[in-house]
Order: sequence, then C-alpha cells, then structure tokens
Amino acid sequence: MRIEFSEFVPRPVEQVYDFFKTPADWVRLYGLVGEVKNRGDGWYAVPLKRFPFPLVAKITTLEPSRLVRWQLGGFWRGTGEVRFVLKPGGVQVEGYEELEARWLPGLSRMLERLFMEREFQRIWSLGWSRLRSGEAASTLSDS
Repeated sequence: MRIEFSEFVPRPVEQVYDFFKTPADWVRLYGLVGEVKNRGDGWYAVPLKRFPFPLVAKITTLEPSRLVRWQLGGFWRGTGEVRFVLKPGGVQVEGYEELEARWLPGLSRMLERLFMEREFQRIWSLGWSRLRSGEAASTLSDS
C-alpha cells in the first residue's frame, strides 16, 4: 500500500520537522497509544492504535528541515519519506509511506485494501490536523 501526501502546515519548518526527526517523535502527531520502545541501532517500535503490531522504523536519511526518510521492519516492511518545502506562511510537507504486512504476502494486498489502508490514511489525517491546530505542538512541549 502506498500513501502519498502533500499538506500545507502554517508553522515554521523547524517546528514541523521536529515531529519527524525520529520514529519516537511520530507519536506526537497522532497521540500516544502506548510506550515507544528503543530497539537499538536507530530502530524504534511505535505503537499504533487499532493495530496489534507496532510500526518498527529507523531513520535512514536526515537532512534537517529538508528531508526525512525511513525504513520499516518487524511485521511491517517498507519505506517512507517527507520533504519540507518553504511556502509563504508555512511549509508544504510532501512525501509518501509505502508499507505492507511482511508475513502475509499472498493476502497482503487484499488485507491492505480491506482493513489497513483506511486506518493508515486516518492516522496520517489525524497527524496533519493536530499539526495545523497546534494540538501536536502542545504535546511536544509536554515531553
């Protein structure tokens, strides 16, 4: 499954970038639903609401306030990236996340369409909404 996005966020690029620097920061976008676990060597297990398996991810490319790329492991496999483009009044965040369930290769596409794609779209939508409203920023200051 591939989720693509291009979202305008009316905040300074540095503030938006802070939410993507490590997988441990991602929970600020959609809310903490469990403990983020550092698995070492840059890998983090990030709990996901409505999913029994965490998103295990590692940052592979980090260009401050410009680009973040990651790799997924564990139950999920895939890649993703966000690019930050300065715009008047904020930043345009463009990118994608491509993932599949590693252990279900034959059923993966069908299950993705029926059960997972909508939930991952919802998670990303919640994150964009929280960034725009400032709710995610208040979470950042609490941590």
